[in-house]
Amino acid sequence: MLDMNLKLAAEEFVRYLNSSKEVKDFQAVQKKFNNDPEVSELCQKFTRLAQEFRQKQATGSVTQEEINTIKQLQQQINTHPVTQEYAQKQQELKIVLQEYNVCISEIIGLDFSATVAPQTGCC
Repeated sequence: MLDMNLKLAAEEFVRYLNSSKEVKDFQAVQKKFNNDPEVSELCQKFTRLAQEFRQKQATGSVTQEEINTIKQLQQQINTHPVTQEYAQKQQELKIVLQEYNVCISEIIGLDFSATVAPQTGCC
């Protein structure tokens, strides 16, 4: 059972984190990314082509033209200004979250994120 004082402290930390510039900036650009019709169309097209590509790859029937098309589409997505802004803000938020992880880890004396991460493998 979660200690109520600890739960309240965690909720306050989350409120503080949600009010930070990095979170607000990321949320704004995430909304922009999710609602941009051009990015949405490119991503949908990429998803569809990637699925077709995997199916053809399984049968060994992928052509060089198809490889070039999917690479070109991926490049279009990666170089789109909205996608670049999204990636930049995501990286900025990741840095802040990693700093908080280090802080929490130092306070409790163990690697916080590694301790709560899902287990992979046998150990």
